Amino acid sequence: MWKTSLCTSNYKAYSVLKARLFLVINSCLHFLDSSNYLSELKKMTVEIGIQSIYMPAFIASTKAVFATMLGWEVEVQSTEIADEFRTGHDVTGIIGFAGSIKGTIVISVDKEVAFAAAEAFIGERPATINNDILDLVGELANMIGGGAKERLDLPGIVLGLPTTVSGCNYKVSFNPEADIETVRFQSPSGDLTVQIAMGH
Repeated sequence: MWKTSLCTSNYKAYSVLKARLFLVINSCLHFLDSSNYLSELKKMTVEIGIQSIYMPAFIASTKAVFATMLGWEVEVQSTEIADEFRTGHDVTGIIGFAGSIKGTIVISVDKEVAFAAAEAFIGERPATINNDILDLVGELANMIGGGAKERLDLPGIVLGLPTTVSGCNYKVSFNPEADIETVRFQSPSGDLTVQIAMGH
């Protein structure tokens, strides 16, 4: 019993440390140029191996994709570490990473975000979640994953093909040894969430 309690306590302390480290790194993105950021990211990934090191690349990629493709500015609203992929959004894009790092990326959006994005892409606003919406969210996941891959600049990273899901109250399977890092964004058209579970 004592050993179990000690392990649980250490795990909670470690999770808190990772969350605090993530916030520090995310703040530094505003002051470091891309080359210095990438250099420090690679160094810390090798020396520390903490999962939170990966998330700044996904935040930067998410912002860049929405700014470039839609002209939207998306802002981080909150971050947390969880033990499962669960979304309250309407449409989700899922893509896997393999190679030097392995894991899963989940991008989830409210339907109003998806409808507005589709309108910006094809000039017509869908009335319901259709195949165009699913393809669009899958492509957003693909672009965010690809942008993060470039920013991480680690050898041998391979992206899988995106999968999309619509509905509510569903969960996504992932590596049970990895924590799930969640970042919630606010866009001009509603909320979206990026979640990653990464490991070596």
